[in-house]
Amino acid sequence: MSADELLEASFALVEKLGLPLAVAAWVTVFAAAVALGFVVRTFPRAALVVGLISLAAHLLDYFVTLHITPDLSAEANPIWRIVIDRGGLNIAKAYGLTGKILLSVISTQLYAWYLSHRGSLFPKSANTFGEFVKNLGTGAPRLGNIRSFFAFAFALFGPYFFYITFMNVVGEWNPSLYVKLPSPPVAIILYFSAVTASYFALMWRAFRAR
Repeated sequence: MSADELLEASFALVEKLGLPLAVAAWVTVFAAAVALGFVVRTFPRAALVVGLISLAAHLLDYFVTLHITPDLSAEANPIWRIVIDRGGLNIAKAYGLTGKILLSVISTQLYAWYLSHRGSLFPKSANTFGEFVKNLGTGAPRLGNIRSFFAFAFALFGPYFFYITFMNVVGEWNPSLYVKLPSPPVAIILYFSAVTASYFALMWRAFRAR
């Protein structure tokens, strides 16, 4: 099964689960933002920058989508389609906007958490990048590496929507170019490969700058 076929199958499964899944998704995001608010109280400038970039990407995607398809009839997101079908256009707009804002808030919170905890993963010493990566997380709490990477990767998920917005614009104005662009599943694999490389590179840089 190709990446595109896998995406279509996952979308079909989401639509079968229906409105309860859409409600659960929004509640989960809201609860996560509230819970992180009790955990993260300090926001370094880098975290605020990440949050603002995420917010810009999400809002650009939201408003460009509404500009291209004001009635959201061409919306591909299966969860958003469920809300459109069951709740109507106005509720769907509020659902999408608040969801994107909450995701941006979580991105800010998680990046701040990552910055405050990454030092606990640093090895006592490392002379090369390879040695650093090999010993990253040694002596740290169990699952420390996984939690740190998840926080970093989730926080940097927002900018991916710049590409989604670009695809939407190109699809509207230049269909011949649109078909040549990497599909969303391929693009997200490429994007998160770059995010993974950035994670280790930035961790190494922070380690050497201590």
